[in-house]
Amino acid sequence: MPFDSFSKEPIPPGRGIMFVKKDGTIFYFKNSKTFKNMLKLGREGRLIKWTNKSIAIEQKTKQKETKESALAKEIEEKLKEKQQQKQQEPKDKK
Repeated sequence: MPFDSFSKEPIPPGRGIMFVKKDGTIFYFKNSKTFKNMLKLGREGRLIKWTNKSIAIEQKTKQKETKESALAKEIEEKLKEKQQQKQQEPKDKK
């Protein structure tokens, strides 16, 4: 079962449009909406919010942000602990 070249949605059997360029590249489209957006209007699927491409990209960035924020919190805590230890050490030596 082919996938839409623009939105990466699965195309059911017996549906869709197969477009072949002069250089031999093949594009599959689920409907005229994706066909027009890609070829006529020149849009990219990853930039359009209703496509599966953009949804997947958003999910990946959200996962990275949560991972980074968790790591950043851990690093900040460790740095604060080290700073507190450094501040306490000179007082203990006197």
